[in-house]
Amino acid sequence: MQLLDKVKNNEFTLAVIGLGHVGLPLSLMFATKGVSVIGVDRNPDIVGQLKKGIATVREQGIGELLKKALAGRKFSITDDTAGAVSNADIIVITVGTPLTQDFRPDFTQLYQALEAISSQPLKGKLIILRSTVPPETTEGVICKFLKEKTGLEPGHGFYLAYCPERILEGKAIEELETLPELIGGINLTSSAIAAELFKLINPEKKTIIIPPRAAELAKLFTNIYRYVNFALANQFALIAEHYGADAHEAIRAANEGYKRANIPLPGPSGGPCLYKDGYMLNYTPFIDFIKSAWHLNESIPLHIVNRIKERVGSLFGLKVALLGVAFKANIDDTRQSPAIKLLNALKAEGCEVLAHDPYVDSAPLESALSGADIVILAVNHSKFRDLTCQGISKLAKPNSLLVDCWGFFEPSEAEKAGMKYVGLGKG
Repeated sequence: MQLLDKVKNNEFTLAVIGLGHVGLPLSLMFATKGVSVIGVDRNPDIVGQLKKGIATVREQGIGELLKKALAGRKFSITDDTAGAVSNADIIVITVGTPLTQDFRPDFTQLYQALEAISSQPLKGKLIILRSTVPPETTEGVICKFLKEKTGLEPGHGFYLAYCPERILEGKAIEELETLPELIGGINLTSSAIAAELFKLINPEKKTIIIPPRAAELAKLFTNIYRYVNFALANQFALIAEHYGADAHEAIRAANEGYKRANIPLPGPSGGPCLYKDGYMLNYTPFIDFIKSAWHLNESIPLHIVNRIKERVGSLFGLKVALLGVAFKANIDDTRQSPAIKLLNALKAEGCEVLAHDPYVDSAPLESALSGADIVILAVNHSKFRDLTCQGISKLAKPNSLLVDCWGFFEPSEAEKAGMKYVGLGKG
């Protein structure tokens, strides 16, 4: 039976290499749709936890999916990549592709996966790359590597497609069901099999078949577009501060009832994807604009520290309560978090920093706030909206400074509570 027919009849086995924020939700989604899935991860702690039914990433509903997949015996977990590949018909690669210290894509994990994949017979199998990569990686790196290692012709001996993930961390389960899938097969057969695979998640799921290079660029453009817009909002914040105005007030006024304006509100922006994806285009001309956005967003933590110093002088020996360490709201992921960069900058100034985050192992809220000279709202977690200036001031030191990076609090309320106020984008 040809692989396309196997997929249509759900008579195939899927291996997912990498069980992080991308690979685990994807594995469980397929497993709970009746697909036999082998999840692979080199980290023994992740493998051990998952075998016990403990989800290793925070996603809404993922615990229930894991229990369902294990109970239905459709999901097995291993650290043996080669063994999983030998038993699979389709292999999805979801390993990390971070940046090196000199801002180049680090393919270490990708090459490790490819070495293991190519050690097994690949004839008639489909390999799907889902990790974020620079343009031409699918055709210029993966194809050549696997052809050289196996002697098989890509698109005939084995099939290959680039199908990038575009899920929003924290809403992966929901978006895997609903988001259109970009299908960048190296030939029509590769695209057809990949499209049929993702239809198993949801028969109504839209699949967009484009060349691999277009799919690689579409993934990068998606994140860079958001990141550049966040940088623009932060630029507006700095301009508003210069003029002694409130950027939040100006942006809301600009957006209200005006169809051609959808300006985001300012705030520290980062995370593993937004931080790195512009540098996936490092060898492309005309990306100065993208790099400028990166530099602006990366400067915000230091800008916040400088604004604090303008108000209180030396920070040496002061206690700081940092509210939030995740890279964005309502998740537990701290990779490339602006809040962590802010924490490190404060420590470099000689501060004692105690962080509280409801989603990350950290100090209790009361302990962080108790006796604080400075309280910084660093992450816009929904749970922090329950905080009040009065409540904070009762625990912090008298005449403490409230630093609001997200516009959650009114300056007048802080003053009524006996606190000083500094807001990002508020002059």
